[in-house]
Amino acid sequence: MAKTIYGNTQGIKKVDLDLLQGIYNLVLDKNMIISLEIAQIMADISCNSRRELAVFIDRQGRVVSVGIGNAATVQLQAQSRRRSAYRLAGLRCIHTHPSGSGQLSTVDYAALYDMRLDVMLALGVLDGKIKEACFACLEPQDGKLTKNFQDFGPMSAIQLNNFNLSTLIQDIEGLIKPPDAVSTTEAMEAEKAILVTIAGEDTLDELALLADTAGAIPVARVAQRKNHPDTAFFIGRGKMEELAQLRQRLGAKLIIFDSELTPTQARNLENAIGCRIVDRTTLILDIFARRARTKEGQLQVELAQLRYSLPRLTGLGIALSRLGGGIGTRGPGETKLETDRRHIRQRIDELTNALEQVRRHRSYQRQSRRESAMPVVALVGYTNAGKSTLLNTLTQAQAYTANQLFATLDPTTRRLQLTGNRKVLLTDTVGFIRNLPHHLIKAFRATLEEVVEADLLLHVVDASHAELAEQIAAVESVLKELGVQDKPTIMVFNKVDQPLNHQLLEQVRISYPCQAVKLSALTGIGLIQLKELIAQYVFRERRLIKGWLPYDKTDLVALLHRHGEVYSENYCPEGIQVEAAIDEGHWEVMAQYIKPGKP
Repeated sequence: MAKTIYGNTQGIKKVDLDLLQGIYNLVLDKNMIISLEIAQIMADISCNSRRELAVFIDRQGRVVSVGIGNAATVQLQAQSRRRSAYRLAGLRCIHTHPSGSGQLSTVDYAALYDMRLDVMLALGVLDGKIKEACFACLEPQDGKLTKNFQDFGPMSAIQLNNFNLSTLIQDIEGLIKPPDAVSTTEAMEAEKAILVTIAGEDTLDELALLADTAGAIPVARVAQRKNHPDTAFFIGRGKMEELAQLRQRLGAKLIIFDSELTPTQARNLENAIGCRIVDRTTLILDIFARRARTKEGQLQVELAQLRYSLPRLTGLGIALSRLGGGIGTRGPGETKLETDRRHIRQRIDELTNALEQVRRHRSYQRQSRRESAMPVVALVGYTNAGKSTLLNTLTQAQAYTANQLFATLDPTTRRLQLTGNRKVLLTDTVGFIRNLPHHLIKAFRATLEEVVEADLLLHVVDASHAELAEQIAAVESVLKELGVQDKPTIMVFNKVDQPLNHQLLEQVRISYPCQAVKLSALTGIGLIQLKELIAQYVFRERRLIKGWLPYDKTDLVALLHRHGEVYSENYCPEGIQVEAAIDEGHWEVMAQYIKPGKP
């Protein structure tokens, strides 16, 4: 089957296209960088068209990719042949410079390092002749590949033809130490990432935080205003080509889109740009996978990842499909693709069953809490709004906190002491985010049921954030999906110790009719007011108890101490004289045994 000529072929003569196509059929000596035959074909066509050409050759001397474009936008298309992390790509790139100069550009050096090519070679061509050739390779430092280069040339076509490439590659890889010989810190290198959106560049601020949380380094932002995403590339074809060149120039290894891509869009983008493509959902799932600490959290994340990846498994189309029964339809049986899908479905069933057990266990825990008559208050809010910090300040829970998105995933429940000897259970839940993947909401159902079963919600808001209104709306959307949008809620405007937009804050506060409190979980400002509000919401008016109890009901005295406020307690020979205040629900229990007056 004929292989593709990449790039813009418009305006190229058919005879030249046929010549380029024929390059795929030529095989070189594996010790040669380039044969004179291929070099001359490239020189002729490059001079005629005034465009750069690029050819990739593997170590067996086979041409694996041919590209065509102008001097500014030539596409460097190839798939790495790297057999391990400490080897080169197993590919060399030969491209033309129609200006006659063979000097490598910064883009050439960036592509050499980014793709870990064996060699990057430039042929300076003019008037159909090869004027000079220059090439470079990576030069390892301290046992690892860095942005140090070894340059060769300028040299003539004859000198280039006689150069022994195999010896050079052996020397380079002989200087590279295996990963276990290099320290872990040195071996870890953050990935450079380009952020892409079609909704305006201001939406990329949060994506940049997500990328940073996942360990990537955003090096550029690309925004294109489109009402509807392109069905093939999500962004326009022209913008896609610009993105490919930007990635090559910056040496980025990753492109992150601020929307969910279809399997077709992701596959087309990877083929066209030549690097990994990640969408917002995949990025969030990756962060959740890093953050999950408990067995339950790990099960939830794995389930969400599998549900997301199942429809994105790809094979070779209908040629790999299992044939049905009947004459002429019998095939070799189940394919690798179908086996993978079956295994994923089986694992999804296993995880679903395991999480159902977790759900039942949590249900038993909640039943025990209800029997103890202790109200439950759930912290909800946008990720990084300060929920865990507030939990720690109120209850000394020592939950993990960091200025990161999704710093904590696993719920933490602690007892909170209020005024009047009243107690509630305070539960921290996973943070929400704009466009939170539905797979995560479904997978975290057991955890989020803590929100559903709570008596009161504390909606924690980052009052210092410029987009606090949008963040509140995103949380409200998730609460609506959980069916708890009408549950009693206190709006907690946190981080008031930071610079605030008071006008925006007041507008937002007025927009929500529920009770609100301004505080700083870090400094303690407003915590007393918050506790008072919680008590008002979850406890009814207390009733006074005054009288005496027989000694066989000392358990009721303990009940008074646990759930009420004891004013006096005297032990007499005939019984226990008490004066206390207790909630209506417990008063009904006490009223059956309390005797008025003195014993």
